[in-house]
Amino acid sequence: MNNYRLFLTALTSLNRHKLRSLLTTLGIIVGIVSIISVMSIGHGAKYKVKQKIEGLGTNFIIVLGGSPKRLMHSRGGAGNLTITPSDLNAILEECDGITHASPGVQRSFKIVYEGNNWQCLVGGADANYLQIRKWNLTKGYFFTEHDVKTGKRVAIIGKTVKKELFGKINPINKTIRIKNIPFTVIGVLEERGKMPNGMDEDDLIIMPYTTAQKSLMGIHNGNFTAIIISAKKKEIMNQTANEIEAILRQQHKLTPQDENDFTVFTQDDITQASDAATQVLNILLFIIASISLIVGGIGIMNIMLVTVAERTKEIGIRMALGATTQNILIQFILEAIVICIMGGVVGVIIGVLISEFIGIILGWPIFISIKSIIISLISCIVIGLFFGFYPAKKASGLNPVEALIEK
Repeated sequence: MNNYRLFLTALTSLNRHKLRSLLTTLGIIVGIVSIISVMSIGHGAKYKVKQKIEGLGTNFIIVLGGSPKRLMHSRGGAGNLTITPSDLNAILEECDGITHASPGVQRSFKIVYEGNNWQCLVGGADANYLQIRKWNLTKGYFFTEHDVKTGKRVAIIGKTVKKELFGKINPINKTIRIKNIPFTVIGVLEERGKMPNGMDEDDLIIMPYTTAQKSLMGIHNGNFTAIIISAKKKEIMNQTANEIEAILRQQHKLTPQDENDFTVFTQDDITQASDAATQVLNILLFIIASISLIVGGIGIMNIMLVTVAERTKEIGIRMALGATTQNILIQFILEAIVICIMGGVVGVIIGVLISEFIGIILGWPIFISIKSIIISLISCIVIGLFFGFYPAKKASGLNPVEALIEK
């Protein structure tokens, strides 16, 4: 008996027990849906995070006060005031690979407008800040270099701050108070949403760094917690970051044995760290989804064993009519594979639909890769072979005479 006829025989047998075949595929369907959904949503999440990182700025480089170890153990990863005005001047004078640089300080304060108050992050920056961050205003204007030099008490607010303090009122030229000090709102930032770490970028107020230093934070030596920098080209971003590190080590008079008392990283560093974290998460989710597939395979093996017990006499008759041990083995393996492939195809269809639905809810782009579909279908064949072999082996090992007299 050729393999084609064995395949038709396997289909006929499955067709006689439609409900059982359908229930047997459920475990495989759940496993495949899990794999397709995890891989598709994982790709979408990776793309979304990449978009957010690219939105940080143009060829973005950031220098934070404090060593990497100290930043890891500090609350919220906040920088320290180890970056000086002379550091900024040295970077601007000696590093040819940058277009703009903005010193920065930040701290959380309670903001008051008439009867409303709101706790948010207040950041001090230079007039170049929006150009570096590729950030636009929806209303008003940004402060100027003259405002920075004079320490003018003006503020740019994010969408979240506007919503919580002003509601539908136009905030331009309105006065807010921070530590009971009045500031005039001159602009509203366009909405950015949440950063990869979950922080709301719109829950922010920006003002001239000189104003923040002197009026709010009591920083009289002019030091910063950070400098954000825009490199001229993406190709030289990492090289520029290395140059900045060398300049700062020289500025801080560090020996080769000394650890940096600052941290320099780029958009590429953030992307690589994010990709690594996403990869680990995807692997864990894939393992969980694979467990569902294995459980489905065990269910198939159990049903196939029951099927062999029920069809003992049929097997005996087929052997008496000339079917070989190999014919019986192949038929039952084919039945297991067909069940798995049927479950796999249905699982792929449902997985694609669920992924698209979740993408719509989350507002993420969902990428259904051919790779994930191929992996799913190959997994079905492997599961069918692996978990169908033992029942098939048991069926092919039956004694024809004993099978015929089996009641």
